Amino acid sequence: MRLTPLRRAGLLASVALAGVASLVLTGSAFADEATTDDSRAQAFLKFVDVNHPEACTVGGLKGSVVLPAAFAYSGGDNAKYLNITELPKDFKVTGMVVRAGDLLNVYLADKLGDAPWNELRAPVLNGGEVQEIGQWFGCGVKVEQPPTSAATTTTTTTSESTVTHSSSASATSETTSSEEEAAPTTTTTTVAPVVVAEVDGLAATGFGGAWLVGLGAALVAAGVAVVLVLRRRRV
Repeated sequence: MRLTPLRRAGLLASVALAGVASLVLTGSAFADEATTDDSRAQAFLKFVDVNHPEACTVGGLKGSVVLPAAFAYSGGDNAKYLNITELPKDFKVTGMVVRAGDLLNVYLADKLGDAPWNELRAPVLNGGEVQEIGQWFGCGVKVEQPPTSAATTTTTTTSESTVTHSSSASATSETTSSEEEAAPTTTTTTVAPVVVAEVDGLAATGFGGAWLVGLGAALVAAGVAVVLVLRRRRV
């Protein structure tokens, strides 16, 4: 059968369309059969990268993107495995995304447990080999940092000082009240000391009868004088 130019063009177009359809179906079959060989992960067919607005909404992830620079790790881009050895301190990491092309594995932190997280990977195609990682990142929620230790120490010291002072005052007040209630009432009589003064070189006991001594001496002298007068008269 002789092919005219028109028939020949139509045949070539049909072959081309069949080829394109075959490639599309083959690609869809490969993509639809993308799975993960890691029981910790969920595999997804979705284009998500670090700049995508829904980057941290796939597979139950929460928070915002945490870039690789925030982690301590080995492997990663262009390698088949990613090992996270230390998590960032200013983020509570909710999970990790490891992708190759439009295929990605989502790892939830609750399922991974405590770090380190070893051998995170991208999905596999048709149960084949693990693909090289094209991109990876974390998702997490920002953690508020506590105040510095110096400020905390100062506040604690001031608070303890105030409490101690109040407790001491209260204890003193209670002790004083108890002592006042328990102490018996006692009446004390104070005797005034006797003032001793020096009079003409002799100690005075405070007895105010010096004039009586003088009067006695005068009376004795008068008696002696009377006796002398009487004697003279007799002679």
